[in-house]
Amino acid sequence: MPRFFIEALRKRKEVGAVAASSKYLARAMTDPISDDRSSQRVLEVGAGTGAFTGHILDRLGPGGSADIVELNPKFCDRLRKRVVGPWSDQASDRSATVIEGCIEDAPLEPGYSTIVCGLPFNSFPPGVASRILQQLVDLLAPGGTLAFFEYAGFPTLRCAIPGPWQVDAKAHRASLRDLSSTMTQQRRFVLRNVLPAWAVFLRSQGV
Repeated sequence: MPRFFIEALRKRKEVGAVAASSKYLARAMTDPISDDRSSQRVLEVGAGTGAFTGHILDRLGPGGSADIVELNPKFCDRLRKRVVGPWSDQASDRSATVIEGCIEDAPLEPGYSTIVCGLPFNSFPPGVASRILQQLVDLLAPGGTLAFFEYAGFPTLRCAIPGPWQVDAKAHRASLRDLSSTMTQQRRFVLRNVLPAWAVFLRSQGV
């Protein structure tokens, strides 16, 4: 928690939260990953200090792999040393790779069964948020699920208060609506988090 808070203050444009996500939100976000499925590919975007990462790795089935993308180099170092490294020593039939850099530049191939995203889309300019969301949807396998979260009430509040943020919030909401129009959407409320949040799941159409 202290490391996350310090980095959140130092790099407000890169870290969209002031506290790491709770284990309750982590469980909800990683629920689409089934540990009884073999050779599944999972992508995590915006891993931070690993609030979701450990849950992702624990849910990977035999032969499964996880690509973990994080922009902040200090967070990447922490992920390698404290999360992925110890897990890899015990999981010879599964693999995980930490990729340092921006998701838009990451060398990724489509076909992920689940994508877990911790990026603060509501803090991004609408064009950037829309572009990244579309990229993630394009990386899904048929029938795959994209999971991300929104702080409860925050998007509605931004849409209600006049100002430039209202224009951005409405544009973001419209973009998300258009993107998800051909997908199945589910939402799960998680009270026990700082702040309470909605876990949002977008599932692509199957073959």
